[in-house]
Amino acid sequence: MRKIFWIFCTALLLTANSYAEIKPIEEIFEPDATLYPVDKFGKVAVIQWAPPGYAPLTQDEAIAESWKQRNRERIASYIDDAANNGAKMVLAPEFSTVGYPDIPELSEEDDNFTKPEEIAPYAEPIPGKTTDYFSKIAKKYSIYLHIGMAEENKISKSKTVFHNTVVVIGPDGEIVAKYSKMHLYQNESDYLVPGKDITIYNNKYFGRVGLVICSDVYGSHPMDNYAREKIDVLALSTSWAQYNTGWSYFTRGAQWVNAYLLAANQNYFPDSGVIEPSGKAQSHIRQTTGVAYGYLPLK
Repeated sequence: MRKIFWIFCTALLLTANSYAEIKPIEEIFEPDATLYPVDKFGKVAVIQWAPPGYAPLTQDEAIAESWKQRNRERIASYIDDAANNGAKMVLAPEFSTVGYPDIPELSEEDDNFTKPEEIAPYAEPIPGKTTDYFSKIAKKYSIYLHIGMAEENKISKSKTVFHNTVVVIGPDGEIVAKYSKMHLYQNESDYLVPGKDITIYNNKYFGRVGLVICSDVYGSHPMDNYAREKIDVLALSTSWAQYNTGWSYFTRGAQWVNAYLLAANQNYFPDSGVIEPSGKAQSHIRQTTGVAYGYLPLK
């Protein structure tokens, strides 16, 4: 029954997207900096980007590692740009080092990952090679980095599970937080295990930051909990799955938790930017692959 429902939903998406096009907007890459004095506000950045092509299905960990390394290096180039432009906190999209497997316009046979054995070569522990790589960058610029990745979690000698995770690396290069996606989307549950708890960390520049991934932004469990916790910032790493619909969810999410929302999205179904607690956009990019900026109150 679940399979039939998934096929039905996918068919609807295919029908809708067969003629859908990304509707261009007047993009705002950065708000007017004169409105945000440097003694009261700090700069943040979100990356809108996706790995080129799709991760090859392979059981060869060397091939998977080469793929991830190319993606790490491209993400790093955007981080360099953002940090050199003054950002103290930079978000990368969901699964940014791997590439997201479930692309709606592709057939099920063409999806990258459908079972744990397929994601396994791309997953890694935390700490691991990805966190080691970005730790050096975070320390170099004294910034916070949010990186989306596939996490390997050995829960016993005989059992390993995989998560859709965002890891946060702090200005000293240390891992300060991680969060695993709770509301898995469509067939993600075939190869991933959901997280159970919200994650909040203390950002020395911007206060209490909560983490969500993609469809978590409309899930009452994480969102209600973040609202009760009175966070200052909600950091959303995402890979949205429908044309021109993400921004309304992101805006609603900012209002829901009464916090600044930072959205870093992959660029095939794009919408990224920085939103104030009122729902007002400081920045919003859709057509462009690259970086958008915003300003948050300093703590």
